[in-house]
Amino acid sequence: MNLSKKKLLAVMTIVVLSLTVSLGAASAATGVDEMLERIRTVYQVVAAYHKDGADLDKFTAGAIKGGLEALGDPHTNYYTASEYTDFLNSLNGQFSGIGAYLEQDGDYITITSPIKGSPAFRAGLLTGDRILEVDGESMVGVGSDVAVSKIRGAAGTSVKLKIERPSQRLTFTITLVRENISIPEVESKMLENGVGYLQLNSFGDDSVRLFYQAVESLKQEGAKGLILDIRQNGGGYLSAGVDIASAFVPKGETVVIEVGQAGQQSVTSSGRLINLPTVVLVDGGSASAAEILAGAIQDHGAAPLVGTTTYGKGTVQQILTLTAGGGMKVTVAEYLTPKERHVHGIGLTPDYVVEKPVPDAERVGPLELDRPLYPSSAGLDVLRLQYRLQDLGYTVETTGFLGMNTVEAINTFAHNRNLPPDYVGEEFVKALNKEVASKSKGNTAADVQLEKAVELLRAKLGH
Repeated sequence: MNLSKKKLLAVMTIVVLSLTVSLGAASAATGVDEMLERIRTVYQVVAAYHKDGADLDKFTAGAIKGGLEALGDPHTNYYTASEYTDFLNSLNGQFSGIGAYLEQDGDYITITSPIKGSPAFRAGLLTGDRILEVDGESMVGVGSDVAVSKIRGAAGTSVKLKIERPSQRLTFTITLVRENISIPEVESKMLENGVGYLQLNSFGDDSVRLFYQAVESLKQEGAKGLILDIRQNGGGYLSAGVDIASAFVPKGETVVIEVGQAGQQSVTSSGRLINLPTVVLVDGGSASAAEILAGAIQDHGAAPLVGTTTYGKGTVQQILTLTAGGGMKVTVAEYLTPKERHVHGIGLTPDYVVEKPVPDAERVGPLELDRPLYPSSAGLDVLRLQYRLQDLGYTVETTGFLGMNTVEAINTFAHNRNLPPDYVGEEFVKALNKEVASKSKGNTAADVQLEKAVELLRAKLGH
């Protein structure tokens, strides 16, 4: 999400005045009055005649959301009071749910990026995954605000998701337990040979201060160069992106170009240069404000980008607090990079494209069974069981048929945990998933993108 930091108060009065001034003609104003009267009439009819009557708050929210949906812009949204509070908290990395940034892509709710360490991340959900159903309810064709309200919930509760992964032509169902998600906006550490590493996870209220603070700390620890990691950064406040870009772009130079109703406007750097050779890590989860930062750095030649093509979210939203309660997020502009490159729907191509190995979807995440498995059972669920047993070091066939080797592995696993033999049921699956999760924590694959960034930075430093 790419949002202007400014929040306007008394917006209902402002909007009404603006409409009156801009429309000018009495006939246009009358048209607005007639539209409002039609809505009121429909509400009164429903309240008087519908068997369930009508809830005014729900009716009003539904009418507003339906009108905004008709715009065809998934990034312009209305929030009720409780939804607005949750939305603002999420910008600063505080919410309860599965831990994933979501975007609406046509009829589909798509994962922009799973949050590191979250239930979505641990389950192996990936950028580009589509959420088809939530607890059996279809999410195809619904708005992102509806999907978010269904997916979020109290910590400790579970939610069942049907996921489509178009990149692998795969559809699967997974159950996740919601957690309280708290995302540190900035994380940093020293690597070897004077290389400082800074991971920027979001562009929230405090990210600018924390960014510059972390850079100074790394310098004091001996950093001679910086790796800036904005992979899986779904964005945040526009102003934060501009302020952090000022660490790399000279004062007065363009950071981003906004194109809106008033025409084209350049936003320039304040020039808080950190003066460290830098390499920037990006991927398909780098979106919005992260792309503004990366685009400015790339266009000014301040640092090379390493990784994969970014998400391609190139519009700016304004946050509006409504005096009547709740709030809105309204698309006010498209943004371009300093060299006037379009990002929306395209993304940024890194200077060095480095693909990370994609884990086999059949082996990722907890095993879920819709039936018990016995000797001679066959199917994809058997294959998924065999993959997990194989990853734990057992010698099994991977045929999708529960044959002799798999039975022996099941019995060995069951015997060591006092479970019944020749049978894979609920208790067996719980024990298996626990063992697989424990093993995966200590087997993190090499980060080839980070390795490339370190190589480039060391070359810059003459190591």
